[in-house]
Amino acid sequence: MPQFEKDSDFKKVIQQRFEQDGWTATLALPNTIGYDIELIRDSECVAVQVKHQRAKVHAGQLEKFIDFLERPTGAKFTRGFLISASGFTPSVFTYMRTEEVVDVALGSFKDDKLLWEDGDIPPPPKAQLTYIGVFTCKGGVGKTTISAHLAGAFALNGYDVVLIDLDRQSNLRKLLGDGVYIPGRRGGLGATITVLNHTEWREEDYPDTRVVICDCSPEYDANPEAFIEKFNFCLIPTTLNPLGINKNADVIRRTFAAIRRVNITAELFVIVNNYHSDEARRNDVLNRILKTEFETLMADDPQCHYIDPETVAIRFSKQLLYWGYHIVENDKPQLAFREIGGRSLPRTDFLKLLDYLEGHTNIEAAKAKEAAAAVD
Repeated sequence: MPQFEKDSDFKKVIQQRFEQDGWTATLALPNTIGYDIELIRDSECVAVQVKHQRAKVHAGQLEKFIDFLERPTGAKFTRGFLISASGFTPSVFTYMRTEEVVDVALGSFKDDKLLWEDGDIPPPPKAQLTYIGVFTCKGGVGKTTISAHLAGAFALNGYDVVLIDLDRQSNLRKLLGDGVYIPGRRGGLGATITVLNHTEWREEDYPDTRVVICDCSPEYDANPEAFIEKFNFCLIPTTLNPLGINKNADVIRRTFAAIRRVNITAELFVIVNNYHSDEARRNDVLNRILKTEFETLMADDPQCHYIDPETVAIRFSKQLLYWGYHIVENDKPQLAFREIGGRSLPRTDFLKLLDYLEGHTNIEAAKAKEAAAAVD
């Protein structure tokens, strides 16, 4: 929770803390983009970005700060400090570790003190079991890819995940076998992704699992209603395809209707896959057309959400394009989180998607509620 009435008051307090530590701290001019305070001491020049918000700082905000530091406008800074009044999501620490970020430090302001985070991911709370369906009435839009890599993002954050393959093609089993292990950091215990078909799944057999992700069949009748009824959240992938954008919108509306016949409480999200972020003008036009298609639907059903791709999208990448090549090479199952040029777009995008879901639904609230109940 923010501890100050005004954002400017919080910035001044942070400025004073750094001045007490021997820094020359200067507040940035109004409307300055990228940083709020400039620090100078000896040969160092540090950009400080201050977040005074109710929600925890998420991975997308960290990525944007790093992007600023790497641009010419941030070239004068030797490193950056990201300061939060409400803490950081687990995905932020995962991003720091997996992307090997060394020029940004994270600080939380708690009890009138500025505390530097050590980067360890907090252990997942013992929350209720969450069911997520990746569901579409049309094949070929990347639902299996999204199912597997969203599971990977949860696993990177320390959650054991079960992937249930409801698609008759059984692509999850072909790509991931019976499952994969995601190692922990600093020698700590990692997390597992287990792949099952619907007849193999029993909640009591997997007591450590907190997330179940279902890769649904595009043939609606092939999906057991017992699973659809349990969905807390559902992702519907689509693409910004100029030739099929109206058709895609119709497919998504039919998908929403099919789910709502069985489940009236699930939060439904449209996520853009295979997004070419370098096509800003055309993306803007296509995005506005697609978003307009859902305005009436979202107004009638507040639990339907269109995720603006400028906020979160699954970007086109070679890692995802060639995911599954390990089958050709007869190599062990793996996700497409391999780095190219020191970065992994898929890993970043799916961590941001996880943060978005937690920030726009009650996933995080359910975790906190269950964790508090366990303590009591």
